Amino acid sequence: MQQVESFNLPANQWSFLSNPQEYVAASTDTERPLILASTRRQFNTARDILARLSGSCGEQQRLGILLADDVGLGKTTVGALVAWVIASAGEKRSVRILAPNDVMARRWRDELKAHVKPLGSLAPELNAQDRRVKDGRVGKLSAGSIQVVKHSYALNSNLKCDLLIIDEAHRAKGETTEFSKALVQNRKLAKRVLILTATPFSIRLEELQRMLKLIGAEAAIRPVEDFSKALDTFYSEHTTRSVEKVAGNRLADKAIAAVEALSSFVIRHGIDDLEDESKAFGVERPWPIDVPQATSEELELILRMDRALRVAKNERSEHGLVTNDPRFHVGWRHLDEMVKSLQAETPSFAELSTKVVDNHFKAIRLLRQKSPVHPKMAAVAREVGRVIEQGDKVLLFCHHHATAQELTSYLASKLPNATALPSLARPVWEKAWDEILNEADEEDDNDALREVFIDWLCTDMIRSQTWAWFGTAQPTSLTTLVRALTSTMPRNPSIVDGARRDTIAKGALHLYRALVLSKSSKAILQLAAKDPGRHPLPGTSRVVGYCKLDQHAEEEGNFFIHNQEPDTIIAIFNSPFGPDVLVVTDRLSEGIDLHHYCRHLIHYELDPSPIRTVQRNGRIRRINSWAAVTGQPIQYAYPAFGGTRDQQLVWIMQKRIACFSLLLGGVRDFDVNLVDKSDEEWRKRVIDIAKAELAKAGGRLRANRGPEEKSRT
Repeated sequence: MQQVESFNLPANQWSFLSNPQEYVAASTDTERPLILASTRRQFNTARDILARLSGSCGEQQRLGILLADDVGLGKTTVGALVAWVIASAGEKRSVRILAPNDVMARRWRDELKAHVKPLGSLAPELNAQDRRVKDGRVGKLSAGSIQVVKHSYALNSNLKCDLLIIDEAHRAKGETTEFSKALVQNRKLAKRVLILTATPFSIRLEELQRMLKLIGAEAAIRPVEDFSKALDTFYSEHTTRSVEKVAGNRLADKAIAAVEALSSFVIRHGIDDLEDESKAFGVERPWPIDVPQATSEELELILRMDRALRVAKNERSEHGLVTNDPRFHVGWRHLDEMVKSLQAETPSFAELSTKVVDNHFKAIRLLRQKSPVHPKMAAVAREVGRVIEQGDKVLLFCHHHATAQELTSYLASKLPNATALPSLARPVWEKAWDEILNEADEEDDNDALREVFIDWLCTDMIRSQTWAWFGTAQPTSLTTLVRALTSTMPRNPSIVDGARRDTIAKGALHLYRALVLSKSSKAILQLAAKDPGRHPLPGTSRVVGYCKLDQHAEEEGNFFIHNQEPDTIIAIFNSPFGPDVLVVTDRLSEGIDLHHYCRHLIHYELDPSPIRTVQRNGRIRRINSWAAVTGQPIQYAYPAFGGTRDQQLVWIMQKRIACFSLLLGGVRDFDVNLVDKSDEEWRKRVIDIAKAELAKAGGRLRANRGPEEKSRT
């Protein structure tokens, strides 16, 4: 076990963590006003981590901590607070933060800088300043600096520092094993380690064991291993065994033992257990979307494609074909593409195989004429249209890029663009926005970029969108337009209570700042400034897709983000402006905020991992979400094409998600073709019994309550 060096932190220099009310008050005038209930819990967590790392407040000094809060609870905020204190209190220290990608690295830097102003008011001795946040490589990380880099930095760089923060550590398994090896090799160079992951028991056991070794929690490895084996047994258990015996003697007992062993090193809060904060997240409500049952012709279409592929697969020297392809159950485009592709190959097949495949293809062409549009896609488009006409945004997730592209194109063809153009001419709008942005953003002297942004705000769709928010109080002149833009709230003017009450003008200013602060987004604006004929930002359609593109993309219109850096679309979707509908793949399922103006999410196509589904849901169920601000529910939809593999996948996924938080994220991926419904019902009964047992050990992994919280109870 690695020796724990002394790590004294003067407690008086982080005493501000005992006064969340004052911190929330100090954030009122910032672009990120805080919520007291959530800030109280985050401060309590940060204080507990600091106490454990430094051995203060009666805690034993520890090498590291694993923060495993549920998705959406603000682990980045907690990590940023810990980073500022360790970098600043007492002897100034160095902090390195490893984020999985560029997007999340930028999010960390934004989070760290967001605390500069309130820390300056409540903890001036910490001397928090933007310039102390470093990005990219630095020679020697100086004391008092906080460096934010990607996971890959660990592969070829020295990780020597006083505190190493590893964000989304479960992604180590996606980096092959090199990232994990680099961490193990360099762990002695970091005096303290803070690991962040929402899914501690949903990674491979060997990866979790490495995490525990990194934080000096070797004593917990054996109980965790026993629990992991119990989970494996549970998901492969012969379902004729006693429900009570499996739930109590195996699953619950092993889980309780693992929790007990981890309690000194792991902190975890479940979103559904935080009643005091429920208002800040919004209430969940099911969103049923009625998808017609597959007809006999549609089932025959899928079956014939499967049979044709099986024959073709046997004829190929390289077996790269997927037969029962899940994409055939949620859209027709990939099926059509496979028909075209295989038709070019059939002449090289044996005569009998060629005849069989050609017969299937002939029948498929006739069946496709009877079903020109996929029923699931049509049903989802109708429901999306209904929602956006009410003024809401919608987020749709797909598992495959081909499906995402097909869905984006179909939605764009069916959802009407905003039509009611304002009576005020475009030049009046240009003058109004120029006046607003010039007055509100005096520090920005880049007129060319601002002109590009104003040009986008004045496109037909954005002007029509903005005009609708004025309701009956429609402006008639430049003066009244400026007044309306600076006083009217977008999207939902009926908001009565909420932490965020941005006007249309403030929403535009926040978006502009987000774009110019992002290197990739700023580069897009700069290109457009050189070529006025370009439309760099999505705003000509109510739908936009973020996915890999094939040859259809250029033919189908400007519905896609062609720049694969997602900063631009994230910033726009988090503003009141622009496309109402965003179609994405799981590249944006983790670590991304998409909740500022969206409370509707559709799982159009599911990944077989329940973890992905939970991560997706966390994009809009976050602190100070749009649902919380508007007082309206978050709605998740799991539309299913009845009678097909798609329906089976949705049914099993919903069963698995129900037990996610119970087992600290300990749910397994599954093959829909190998799961029986009766088995899932058996598992559900086991989980229900285990819940009651595990409830007795509830709260063991929560942060130790500080004096401020204890006084409330």
